[in-house]
Amino acid sequence: MAEPLLRSDALTRRFGGLTAVNGVSLDLHVGEVHAVIGTNGAGKSTLINMLSGELPASDGTIEFDGHDIGGWSQPRRARAGVGRSYQRTTIFPSFSVLENCRLSAQAALPRAWAVWESAQRCTRSLDAAHRALAAAGLADAATRPAGLLSHGGQRQLEIAMCLATAPRVLLLDEPLAGLAAAERERVGQLIKGISRDLPVLLVEHDIDRVFALADAVTVMNDGEVLVDGTVAEARGSARVQEVYIGAGTHALAGRALEGHPADKVLLALSGVNTFYGKSHILRDVALDVRDREIVALLGRNGAGKSTLLKTVIGITPPATGSVTLAGEELARRPSAQIARRGIGYVPQGRGLFAGMSVAHNLELGRLKRRGGNGTFWEEERILAAFPRLKERWRSPADYLSGGEQQMLAVARALAGDTRLLLLDEPFEGLAPAVVEELFESFHQLRGEVSILIVDHHLDLVLALSDRTVALERGEVTHIGPSRALASDIELRRRVLWV
Repeated sequence: MAEPLLRSDALTRRFGGLTAVNGVSLDLHVGEVHAVIGTNGAGKSTLINMLSGELPASDGTIEFDGHDIGGWSQPRRARAGVGRSYQRTTIFPSFSVLENCRLSAQAALPRAWAVWESAQRCTRSLDAAHRALAAAGLADAATRPAGLLSHGGQRQLEIAMCLATAPRVLLLDEPLAGLAAAERERVGQLIKGISRDLPVLLVEHDIDRVFALADAVTVMNDGEVLVDGTVAEARGSARVQEVYIGAGTHALAGRALEGHPADKVLLALSGVNTFYGKSHILRDVALDVRDREIVALLGRNGAGKSTLLKTVIGITPPATGSVTLAGEELARRPSAQIARRGIGYVPQGRGLFAGMSVAHNLELGRLKRRGGNGTFWEEERILAAFPRLKERWRSPADYLSGGEQQMLAVARALAGDTRLLLLDEPFEGLAPAVVEELFESFHQLRGEVSILIVDHHLDLVLALSDRTVALERGEVTHIGPSRALASDIELRRRVLWV
C-alpha cells in the first residue's frame, strides 16, 4: 500500500489531570474511508480536533503528505488541504446554498478578504462553488436559502463547503447525526463516492452505517486504541463486543440485587419530542420512573440517551410533550426551577468547578435547593456515603482522581433536597475498584431516591437496575425488567447491539 497521506503517531492530549487521548496512532490512505468509533467520551472528537489543528497535541506527531504539521495553525492546515466538518451544522441559513459554498471557496484563496474587490467577480471561487455543489448533489438547489434545506440537505451542503476549499483529506465529525433513514443513506453514499478521490476520516456513532462504508476502522475506548484494522476485525473483536455489549464485570454483574420500588410513578414522560436545530433527536418518547426505582436508559451511541436526561432537567427543553414529576408539569421550565423540585443531575464529564474545593463544590450544589422536595442530604450523610471525600475535603476538585471526581459529582447532585438522580455515564473511565465502590453506593441509594442511569457498562447497569428502557434513534424500542436482558444474551443483542 502507498504511504499514508495523513498519519498520527502516539498522539496524546491532556486537559489538566485528564488524559482524553492517549498515544493514538493511525494512517489515512488515499481512496479509503477510515472510521473512528467508540463510546461516548472515548476521545474521538478530541482526536479529530487535534488532526485539524483546533487543539494542540500534548505529545506525539502529525504528518501530512510527509510534512510535520504539529505546529501548524488550523487555517494553515486548511489551506494545505485538511478539510473538516463539525458535529453541528455550521452554515449561514439566510444565505443561498451557492453563497455558502462560495464563501468557503473564497476563504481558501490568497486574497480571501480583499474588501475593495467584488466577490461576485471572483470567478475562481464561483467556479469552485459550482463544482462542489455538483459533486454533493446540490446543483439544483444553488439559489435556495440554505436554511430551507432539510437537515440531510444541510449536511450535504456542509460537505460541499468542505469540497469547495479543494481539500486533499476530509475529516467528518458525525455527519449522519440526527438524520432520517433515507437521508443517512444519501449522505453515506456521498461520503463513499468522495473517498474514491480523497481519503475520508469518519467519526460516527451509527455503527451499522460505519461498517457498510468503512475500509478501515479504529475503535477507541477511554482515549486509547482498542482495535485498529478492517471492518471484519472490528466487528468480530471480543474486546469491541465487551465495550458495546457489556464490560464483562462478572463479580458485580452476577450479584442478585433486590430493589423494592413503590407503585407510585415519580417521573413520567409522554409524547416528548426534542430537537437540536433541525435534528429530531427524541421522537414521541414515553416512559416512567417509579418511586425508589432504578431505571437503566440504554442504547447505542447517538440514540438520544444523554439528550433525554437533558430534556428532563431542562437544559434541552422538549418542543412538544409532557414531563411530570410527582404529577407536576416540568416541561419547558427553567433548569433551576426543575432542580429545586428535587432532581439532581450528574452530567457526563462531571462538570465540577475546577479550583474550588470539595467543600465549596458541595456548598454550591446545596445552594437554594431546600424546598422540602425529597430527602435532605446533609453534609454528614453525604460523607458517610462517600467517605473518600472527607479525606479530600479541602482539596481542589481538579486535583482529585477520576473516581473521586465522580463521587464528588454525585454528592453535589444529592446535596440539598433530592428525590430523583439523573446519572450520565457515571462509570466511564474509572478503575475497577472505583467502579465497585460507586456501584455499591448507588445500590445503597436505591432505598432513598429514584435513579435514571445511562452507562455503556451494560452488565453493571443491568445488575443494578430494576427496569430497562432501550432507545434507538430517539425512539423507545423496549421497556422491560433488567434481569431479562442480563440473563438472555440473545435478547440483549436484539435490543441493544448491531
